[in-house]
Amino acid sequence: MIAHVAEASEASGRVLLWLNQGPLLGSESLDAPVRVAAAYGSELETVVFEAPDLSDIGELPIRFVTMRGKASGNMPNQNRMISKVLNNLTERQRREIDLSAARSGVVVTHATAHGDVIDRLAEMCLERGPWNIIAVSRSSASDLGPVLNSIFANVSGATGVVVSGNGDRAMRADVAVVLEDAERMPSMVRAAERLVMAGGRIHVFVAVETATQFLELDTHMRLLTAGAPHIVHAKSSATFGVSGAFDEALCKMHPSFIIARYGGTLLPDARALSRLLTLSPAPCLLVR
Repeated sequence: MIAHVAEASEASGRVLLWLNQGPLLGSESLDAPVRVAAAYGSELETVVFEAPDLSDIGELPIRFVTMRGKASGNMPNQNRMISKVLNNLTERQRREIDLSAARSGVVVTHATAHGDVIDRLAEMCLERGPWNIIAVSRSSASDLGPVLNSIFANVSGATGVVVSGNGDRAMRADVAVVLEDAERMPSMVRAAERLVMAGGRIHVFVAVETATQFLELDTHMRLLTAGAPHIVHAKSSATFGVSGAFDEALCKMHPSFIIARYGGTLLPDARALSRLLTLSPAPCLLVR
């Protein structure tokens, strides 16, 4: 979990940006991982997984339409043409990442991988340590759940996952932290202190199901953050098991980042996460 990120030797980690071959990403999908890397003084590495079969690639047609309007699946060199298009799109994305990273002083490297995506991500995270944050560039809500579940279940070297929101609206310098237990609290607050922008504040929400749990965690949180003027204790209460209980408050806040647990009270599953990403312009740093 993210606790390791804010511990000793944190600067020797890496942000691993998983790029998809295909349509170009929005600027918010590229800027969020750069910002995380800059916050921790770490490197950023992009990785593209080449599809073993071009028919596995969505959103790009494998069949061509002739001048007569008839579909043809056997045009000469069609695989080569599609590969060239995909490579050009990938290179353009990487150039944009290079420019964004240069503005933030982040060192970028690029890699291409083959084979099972999750297995290779796990291997790459074990190769570099002591921590890795994986940034997911997928935008399809239907793909997001299986991808996140696989990463958290199988990639032990990933301390967190970054996913981008609907970043077409203005965001403030603030960061929102959604706390669900005392164990993760110190490291999540420290992560927020790194990600908060100049002049911004950290808004802390307590997301637990019962009133007793809320009182205990809220008290613990106030003791931990006492005397920190940049930390705001956001108005919250027990969720009583209601998914997305803080979605409206988070959206109204327009934070520049949301730090939360995936699979917990606020975001129990991909459906809840997709809803939040649709409503909020902010990227999310998800922890186990």
